[in-house]
Amino acid sequence: MTVSRTGPRRRRATTAGAAVLLVVFGGAVTSCGAGTPEGEKAPQRAELAFQDPVGTSYLRYIEKSEREWASAGAYDPFSVNLAASTVSPGRGQVSARNIKVTVDTTATKSVTFDTMNREQGCKGVRGLVTCTPKDIESGEEENLRLFNMVVRQDAKKGQAGAMKVTVTSDNAPTISFTSQLVIGSPGLSARRDLHPASDPIEPGSELEVRPAFGNEGDVDVDGDLSVAVEVSGQATLRRQYSNCRYDKADAPKKALCTIPGPLPVGAAYETDRPFTAAIDETGSQGKITVTLYPAPNTPTRDLLPDSAPRGSGAPLGFRPTDGSHFDHFDRELAFGDMQFRTTRRYDRQVNGFAIKGKVGQTREIGVMDAAGYFDSDSYVTLPEGVSLIGHQEGEASEMLFCAYTDEKNRKVVCPAPDNPLPVLRVRIDKRVEGAQGTISVKPDSEHPDPDLTNNTAPITMEYVD
Repeated sequence: MTVSRTGPRRRRATTAGAAVLLVVFGGAVTSCGAGTPEGEKAPQRAELAFQDPVGTSYLRYIEKSEREWASAGAYDPFSVNLAASTVSPGRGQVSARNIKVTVDTTATKSVTFDTMNREQGCKGVRGLVTCTPKDIESGEEENLRLFNMVVRQDAKKGQAGAMKVTVTSDNAPTISFTSQLVIGSPGLSARRDLHPASDPIEPGSELEVRPAFGNEGDVDVDGDLSVAVEVSGQATLRRQYSNCRYDKADAPKKALCTIPGPLPVGAAYETDRPFTAAIDETGSQGKITVTLYPAPNTPTRDLLPDSAPRGSGAPLGFRPTDGSHFDHFDRELAFGDMQFRTTRRYDRQVNGFAIKGKVGQTREIGVMDAAGYFDSDSYVTLPEGVSLIGHQEGEASEMLFCAYTDEKNRKVVCPAPDNPLPVLRVRIDKRVEGAQGTISVKPDSEHPDPDLTNNTAPITMEYVD
C-alpha cells in the first residue's frame, strides 16, 4: 500500500514515467541596520526567509534498463520558496526589491542543470545560475521554480556534492543555504498500526505507541533522523526523552526527537521505548501522529527551537524489528497515526481559532472539533467585517465548503466531513477592532452530552498590517 501525506510539503510529479522532486530550501535570516541623517525618514527594511528547509536533495537514479524510455522526463525541478516580512511590524507594507538568487553548482558532480526558467530571469554560466524574480511584498510567499536537474547516464548512486543558494535584495539582508545532492532515493515506510487496541479507553488513562520505520529505496539515509510526534484532541504527551524537544514544559502536544542514523536500505527499526500520551480526565477522543524525516529535511511546521524544553529521561533510540505490515510512502517521509475514543465519547467539544490576514485577503480554515475530527455539522457565526466564500464554479464536487444559512446575521453551517474536512473560506472585508464570532457543535441527539460548556468556542481576528 502506498500512501501520500497531504499538507504544505512539496510533492513529486511524474513526467514521461520519471519521478519529479520539487526541491525547496530553508535557512536562517540575519538582520542588519543602518543609521540615517537626523530628520530623514529611515527607509523601511524587509526580511527574506527560505521556507521548509531541505538539507539533502535526493535525485532519482535511472537504471540502465530504464534510461531509453525515461530520458525525456528524467529530471528534478529545482525551486526556492521565499517569504518576505518587514523588519519593523506595524509600520505598513514593504516589498523586498530587486531580488537576486544565485545558485553555485560548481561543487556538484554527475548532475547537469538546464532548462532555465526565463520567467524568473534565470541564466547559467560556468556553474553559476543567477535568477532575478519579481519583488515580494511583506506577508507574501513565492515558490520560484528556477531550473531542472538531470542525473548523467554514467552517474553512480551516492553523494553528488553540495549546492549553495544565496539570495540578495536591495533592502533585505543576504540569506544563504547549502544542500547536499544525493543520487538515488530512499523509500521510507512506516508500521501501519501504531496501536492494536480499538476499544474505547478510559478518560484519565495513558496510551503508549511505539512507531516503526523502514527504508525500501535504493540509497541509505545517512546522518540523523527526525521523529515528529503530535497529539490532537483531549490528550497530551509525557515529557520523557532527553533527545526530544517539546513545544511546552507542561502538557506538551508536540515533540521532535533527533535519533542517530543511518537508516540503511532494507532495514526496519522501531523506537526502543514507547511515546506516552496522557488522556484528559474529561477526554472523549483524539489522534496521535508520528512522522519520520531525514533530519536536514524536517519541515518548518514540525521544527522546535533549540531552547525548547527537553525530556528528563535517557535518550530515545531505535532497535531492529520485522518490516512486515508497513505502508510505503514518498521518499522523504513516512508516518503512522491512530485515532482513539474514550468511554466518554458523546461529550462533543469544539476548538476556537483565529482568522489571520490582511484586509482584502481570502483565508481558508479546515474546520474540526477539539479532537481533530467530528461526526456532525458545526455552526459558525462569522466575526463582523468578514464574509463567506462558498463553493465556486469549477471546483471539485467532492470538496466540502461551509455555506450561509443566514447571510444577514453571518450565520454559517459547515457539513460533517466525508473524508475531506469542510473548509471555511472567508474574505476579510474590513478591519473591526474586537470583532469576534463563534463555532459550536450540537449534542448527539441519541446520547446525553455530559458537558455542554465545551460545545461552543470563540473565533477571533488577527489583522496583519
